[in-house]
Amino acid sequence: MPEHSNARLFVWFRILFNCRFYYPVFTILFLDLGLSLGEFAALNVVWALTSVVLEVPSGVLADRYGRRPLVVAAGVLMVLEMAVLCLMQPGQHDLVLWLFVANRVLSGAAEACASGADEALAYDSLPKAERTTLWPQIMARLSRGMALGFVVSSITGSVLYDAHSLTGALHFLGLDVTVAKSVSMKLPLLLGLGTALACLGVTLRMTEVRTPVPKTALLQSIRESWASILQTGGWIWRTKAAFALMVFGLVFDSVIRLFLTVASNFYRLVGIEEGWYGVIGTCVSLLGLVTASWMEKSAKVMNARQNFMWLGLVVLGGLLAAAHPQRGWAGVVLVVPLFLSMRFLQFFLSHYLNEIVDSERRATALSFRGLTMNLAYGTLTLLFGWQTGWVGEHLHLSADDPRVFAAALQWWPWWFTATVLVAGVWMWLRTFSTAKDERIVEPPRL
Repeated sequence: MPEHSNARLFVWFRILFNCRFYYPVFTILFLDLGLSLGEFAALNVVWALTSVVLEVPSGVLADRYGRRPLVVAAGVLMVLEMAVLCLMQPGQHDLVLWLFVANRVLSGAAEACASGADEALAYDSLPKAERTTLWPQIMARLSRGMALGFVVSSITGSVLYDAHSLTGALHFLGLDVTVAKSVSMKLPLLLGLGTALACLGVTLRMTEVRTPVPKTALLQSIRESWASILQTGGWIWRTKAAFALMVFGLVFDSVIRLFLTVASNFYRLVGIEEGWYGVIGTCVSLLGLVTASWMEKSAKVMNARQNFMWLGLVVLGGLLAAAHPQRGWAGVVLVVPLFLSMRFLQFFLSHYLNEIVDSERRATALSFRGLTMNLAYGTLTLLFGWQTGWVGEHLHLSADDPRVFAAALQWWPWWFTATVLVAGVWMWLRTFSTAKDERIVEPPRL
């Protein structure tokens, strides 16, 4: 494939940045180090706030001063966040808590630096006349790589974290070694640090493809950066295709991501034992290898409106299956489309948004995408917490009761249908009031 090396490095960067060995045991890691579930939730809020605050400013910096420096910064921050995790020691609650605060801030900052800049750098590295053709192929390759990466990191991280399983494996190999829990719980973290160093190495091999804006005085630079944010926000608001992608993207993303967040609760609801959760995640990742080629074909044979319409039906079907869960594996199989729909959504948003945005504001526009989706997800998560509390009071049950969760799921298909209809009506009304951006030629219709 005649693409710039940045595109190949982008695939490796995304895989190394996202496929982390400690993800399968992330919640357990917090608890084993002495933190409570309340502290776990609060620390994730710290991560979300850091990411949201820095999301768009980092995109502006990438557009003005170069995408490569922001991607390299993301690699450096990833190394630091993993190094902080490796310093954790069980039994020292206050120290562990503050180290986790530092980790969450560093992680949120890394996410913000990478968001938009990596994709913009890779996309602009492609020959301009071939971008529309090459980018879907690169995203399909990324989907396959991510699927394999999640399989390897999930299985390896889970086995290494469990001292009993690791000791048994060593005995099977003829080694009379007993691994302590304090050692085994550090192994996924040390592997994560190694992955972070490899990720940083990948970023250092990337090259800048655009001429950065000349440096100016600090106050002038701040004013120009804010002006760039407002200009890009105004462009998104005025441009029908870009605004539609943002609106429908956040509607789809928020409800899918919320289900992915509570998936373990759903497995418990349908009677799946906890030992099978990792197997389910591995199987879904393997399915990603198959669906990667489907994404590319969908982008070629259908337009944006058609792709979002069938994707919406798939999401609705998955939510209906979740709202009326079947016991056992049948219930799991029926919601698999929800897991796969997230891959398709990310592919379509990347493909269509990159197709219509100018190179000068690409990273900023992509950062707006991340910002709006994170805000929508956070809002829906808060609404879900309120919903379960209200349903629990209405049924005179504890909010943790599985029956409350089951009752709450019954609202989700209606919520998704209503928000899609509201978004559709809003876009229809805007057709008569929003001027089209004359610089865009035949933008994808939604």
